[in-house]
Amino acid sequence: MKKHIKLLILVFFPFCLIGQISTFKSSPYKQYSNYFSDTIASIDSDTNQYIELGSRINSKISYHDNKMYSSLLVGKVFSANLKNKITLNSNLDHLIGDFHPLNQHLTDSLDLYFPTYGDKRFRWQFNLKYKVNKFITADFGKGRHFIGNGYRSLLLSDNQTPYPFLKLTTEFGRVKYYNLYTTFLNPNQSDFGRKKHSTIHFLDFALTDNIHFGVFESILWQSKSEEVNKGFEFAYLNPIIFYRPVEFSKHSSKGNALMGANFNATFNTTVIYGQAMLDDLNISRQKDSDEEDYEEGFFQNKFGFQIGVKTKYKGVDLLAEYNQVQPYTYGHRTVLQNYSHMNQALAHPLGANFKEVVLMVNYKKDKWMYSIKVTTAKVGLDSLDTHYGQNIFESDYEASTGGQHSYGNFNGQGFLTQLNTMYAEISYDYKGFDIFGSLFYKTKKSDLVDQTSLFYSLGLRTFPFSTFTDY
Repeated sequence: MKKHIKLLILVFFPFCLIGQISTFKSSPYKQYSNYFSDTIASIDSDTNQYIELGSRINSKISYHDNKMYSSLLVGKVFSANLKNKITLNSNLDHLIGDFHPLNQHLTDSLDLYFPTYGDKRFRWQFNLKYKVNKFITADFGKGRHFIGNGYRSLLLSDNQTPYPFLKLTTEFGRVKYYNLYTTFLNPNQSDFGRKKHSTIHFLDFALTDNIHFGVFESILWQSKSEEVNKGFEFAYLNPIIFYRPVEFSKHSSKGNALMGANFNATFNTTVIYGQAMLDDLNISRQKDSDEEDYEEGFFQNKFGFQIGVKTKYKGVDLLAEYNQVQPYTYGHRTVLQNYSHMNQALAHPLGANFKEVVLMVNYKKDKWMYSIKVTTAKVGLDSLDTHYGQNIFESDYEASTGGQHSYGNFNGQGFLTQLNTMYAEISYDYKGFDIFGSLFYKTKKSDLVDQTSLFYSLGLRTFPFSTFTDY
């Protein structure tokens, strides 16, 4: 009886709000980087003249092993523009439900926090944009950002909880330059050191109308430790890019630095894109080559790369993408200074030490949308009391002090595990609602584990939000 009542509430309650729905609606298929994302702040966005107040709903019921799991997200949205000078986008959401066992282990002990979402009681996101002049725009708010052209980003992704930020955008001719200042949290750390700050720079060059090349750098540091209270280091407010290579050469211990590049080229309806990122590089530190047990693969050579292509053909959107990240990338000797926020990676959700392929197909005809996403990855997982470089929330102290993992590292080391997922969905647009049905299939296989999960879901939504994570 309770299951039937739950079904009635979650499926029919949203129809009571149809009259309140405004034109504020984001489609999960608008672009690949926003697939299953309710990000309120992107790395670049357009502004329009508007003042709107509306509601948004995402309601879903899932079935797995003859059990039913549910989720209901309701929210209010406010958007305004003042003379195309000041723009505000804001939403307040509330999330309830028992979700499903794949993600239950990711919630906190009080069941108040949900991955990629945040506090389930109330989540407030906003983006206040101010156009300083014809060249500079300032954004302040709480949200997430995505840098890249694919489904994943190895530089900065939007698969984590919203965070406070200040973003400055400078545009001059074919050049766009972004300064992003943020504050992140590691909730599992002790009270003296949970907060960390970050400065991110991204410089995008339009080499031609169809070819873009971007340069990325970031520095992340803990706010305080047992020895010192740093707070926000104002030296990192420096808006000029390329200052991090100097600290790379000096092996600075002030923070965790990353560098990278982004590339995309458009040919008619086809986009070829890619990324390269460098967390650390120390080519000079090698053992004496005369030693009999000489090995390459020094742990401090941390890097990753992405290559992908997406195209459109007769209403069909296609994407194929390959991602690879070496062991220990994004991690740090001091765990608080890893590249993460609220126990979620700021880049790829697998962390490090993996190779992944993503395939996506979307087809839209009239009010119908058909989509399928397939991911397959080989990842080297850690074992008990052993860190092979996949878990970015483990310290690489042993490797950095000459431990057994200092040399001889390779991608997939540890317990090589095959992860496969498939998500298929059919949806129909009805008066501002997407009525959808989906299937989610996931396998995890290695010498130690053999797991298979299958979920069937039905729901209604006015914006994309998913309680399913790829991994």
